[in-house]
Amino acid sequence: MQERETIQSYLETVQEQIRWKRARPVLVQELEQHLEDQRDAFVQAGNSSEEAERLAVADMGDPVTVGAELDRIHRPKPQWGPLGLTLALACAGAVLRVFLTAGWEFDSIRLPQTILALALGSACLLGMYVLDISRLARHAGKLYIAALVLLVSSWYWSPTTAYVPYYTRYLLLVCPVLYVFCLYSLRQKGWTGFFLAILGGLVLTMICIQTPYLQAAVMTMLTGFVLLLCAIQMDWFSISRKKARLAAFGAALAVAAGYAYILLSIPSVWARLQIAIHPELDPLCRGYHGIQIRKVLESARWLGIGTLDTGGQGFVRFLPEAGKDMLPATMVYTLGWLPYLLLLAALAALLVWLLVRGMKQKHQLGRLIVVAVSLTLGFQLLFSVILNSGIVLFSAHLPLVVGNLHTVMDMALTGLALSVFRGSSIAREKPAAPGRRIKRIRLQIEYQ
Repeated sequence: MQERETIQSYLETVQEQIRWKRARPVLVQELEQHLEDQRDAFVQAGNSSEEAERLAVADMGDPVTVGAELDRIHRPKPQWGPLGLTLALACAGAVLRVFLTAGWEFDSIRLPQTILALALGSACLLGMYVLDISRLARHAGKLYIAALVLLVSSWYWSPTTAYVPYYTRYLLLVCPVLYVFCLYSLRQKGWTGFFLAILGGLVLTMICIQTPYLQAAVMTMLTGFVLLLCAIQMDWFSISRKKARLAAFGAALAVAAGYAYILLSIPSVWARLQIAIHPELDPLCRGYHGIQIRKVLESARWLGIGTLDTGGQGFVRFLPEAGKDMLPATMVYTLGWLPYLLLLAALAALLVWLLVRGMKQKHQLGRLIVVAVSLTLGFQLLFSVILNSGIVLFSAHLPLVVGNLHTVMDMALTGLALSVFRGSSIAREKPAAPGRRIKRIRLQIEYQ
């Protein structure tokens, strides 16, 4: 008992000097292991247990000094710049949505709704920012399964708008992050884990397709493929990297070919692709949005309102969805190209910063979470730019700017990514279960 009390007393004194509560258990556990290793080394050198413990504690140094130094090194790393930029983009989006749609007969954005969405998004941003990633890591598999249950439940119980479950389409934005937890739970599972990881990604993609929400499906497939390659590079499955990459590319090509065959075998889908590129083929129906967007962009100026002739029907009637997915085109026409390009540059700067910082993270789970969030927001940005250039493939929104619940989900994802940077000094990888070893028997036959 006395042996444990001396070390325990030392650890308690050290712990009292560490102000960050999340850091205490991690640092104390590592310090305790080091002290016990030192004690064991002194015992092997011929000292008694009591003397070995005293020497180990003395060798470590004054507990107050050690605790103060640990407190100085391991502090939360505030991410004020990215947090401020995220909030500024969300506020700019709220102002734009209300200002640009003011006075419209319909489809105008009301101020109370916008303020509520901004407040909820800010709460989600800060709530996820203070989240402890290591706790999520301990329950990665359970989180993935629980999220699947939630997605399927919302699919059945959510109110439907235009044949799409209203709340499900917003929840689907977290699919890439869910896939990270799926991958993390399958570490050290060998080829079995690898193929289960592919299956886990296919399940998420199928839910997106069945919703149906094509933007989320494409985003989940592309992001999931990148995340799978990252997991292979980090040797999460303990298999040959070369063979795993070949299998991943093969599976990706097979899935892409299968989806392409199914979609393109439907005449309406093939026609939709043709009309997206050449909207003049169907100017009064599927090509209408594309034609109208291109007219808006052609009449826009670098600064100030454009020269579009709406024929007296008003801008919102001339360009349907002008206050939602087409808000960037509305911004270009109303304010000019320069403000729009500056907004895109600010979004791109945030995403590039997240991705570059994320790839430098030593904590593997945190690294993949940041990559998943960066790619999720990046694909949203890309799809929105394509849509608002007159190529109408599917609905898309500008991240952090356009849409009520879309903005809330985007802010929550950004907060999750920033939480990785905030707690990077105490992030520790969860030990994976050892993989099953295959015993090899070597036979040597000699001929005489």
